[in-house]
Amino acid sequence: MAIISKLTIILIIAISFALAFLAFYLLSNLPKEQRKQQISEITSQLINFVLFLWLAKILLNLPLVVQDPLAVLSYPSNSEAFYLAALFTGILIYVKAKQGKLAGGRLAHTFLQIFLAASFVYEFIQLAWRENPFSLPYLVVFGLLLALFHGLQGRMDPLNQISIVLAAAAAGFFAIHFMLPYLSVFGYIVEPWFLALFLAACFGLLVTGSSDRPDPDLN
Repeated sequence: MAIISKLTIILIIAISFALAFLAFYLLSNLPKEQRKQQISEITSQLINFVLFLWLAKILLNLPLVVQDPLAVLSYPSNSEAFYLAALFTGILIYVKAKQGKLAGGRLAHTFLQIFLAASFVYEFIQLAWRENPFSLPYLVVFGLLLALFHGLQGRMDPLNQISIVLAAAAAGFFAIHFMLPYLSVFGYIVEPWFLALFLAACFGLLVTGSSDRPDPDLN
């Protein structure tokens, strides 16, 4: 039963990101080739995250891997594996950005759009289909953040735009933290400090990639 529930969540996450990618492709004012390039890069990083999630699960359960490797591989990843996978992915993105292999500023800007849209769709499905009452506060917060992001788009420098959205996201998550017994990201329970680091990392990637930030007129 637990495995079926986990597979259902994975399917919902896949649908959420697929719809977020579609919305970005259809609504973005970036040139067609840049849209494809951004979607390809973020897809690549998501695949890396999934692979790191499996690696983290193995590293955190090494004694059990030796005794029964299939048990570890079939068991769902926990929050600690999620943290470790996020750390590995962040390091990889930072190194590639420093080496000039990816445009950090553009990646942060696009990823935030897709992350907010995918999170909104995920929470909507959780609320409408799985009748999860805990999804309502997240749905409201992500909806407001999406409206704020697109309301500011094209009206100011992307760095200022993202700064405002990230500050609003921090306030939203802070409010949710006091409303609900736990915080979660796509079904993974996380601590407030992780979300704070995640928001700071998005801002840092945008700042360090300031030379490749997108033109406000093209977003």
